[in-house]
Amino acid sequence: MADIVSIGTGAESAWRLSAGRLRLIAFTALAAFMIAGPVAEQIFGVRTALLRSWTMFSAIGLGVIDASFEIRRPDGALVPLDRFEMLGAPRNGGLKWIQSREDLASVIKRLCAVAGQGADIRVRARLGIRGGWQTIHTDDQNACAD
Repeated sequence: MADIVSIGTGAESAWRLSAGRLRLIAFTALAAFMIAGPVAEQIFGVRTALLRSWTMFSAIGLGVIDASFEIRRPDGALVPLDRFEMLGAPRNGGLKWIQSREDLASVIKRLCAVAGQGADIRVRARLGIRGGWQTIHTDDQNACAD
């Protein structure tokens, strides 16, 4: 009986890729494409339709009003005013979010009514817009004097 020995080089062709390597190449290419869009715009300032940028939160906070209140004590000092405490409102209720200028005017009116005649309440308020914050009320004058 004769043994037949196959003589093979054992090496695969350089152009033949396994399925695992194809998946790795496809994954790497896709990940690079996903990362290239934000990197191109945020680091290099390049805007192109081919490489789309990515914005995590584009509308959160738009139109929301951030307001802080202070009241003048009899000795002349301005101290922070807690609107929830002064109005006896729950912190998770409707007074938590001031969503319009009308809501802000209503809160100011209620605070002035509770504080009484001659109260000096200062209000600092800003509106969330796409470019950042827009000041809508400054504390340069007594809000109850209006």
